[in-house]
Amino acid sequence: MILREVGGRENVTRLTHCFVRLRFRLRDPAAADIDALSAHPLVAFTVWQADELHVAPRRDLFGLFASLRDALGDTAAS
Repeated sequence: MILREVGGRENVTRLTHCFVRLRFRLRDPAAADIDALSAHPLVAFTVWQADELHVAPRRDLFGLFASLRDALGDTAAS
């Protein structure tokens, strides 16, 4: 699961998205397993941009965002 690979629910302080990427702000960026995340079958690529981890899913960005938002609750999802 993508949430585990970004360091777990407690590591995500904010989740947003643009047209092609999920954008994670993390409490501890070192807790994210970028290798595992990049190898995930749903992930096309990952990149750090400023203080955000951007994850580009291969398909269904909006469905994936909704699932992650539900898992995170109101504290991190924007």
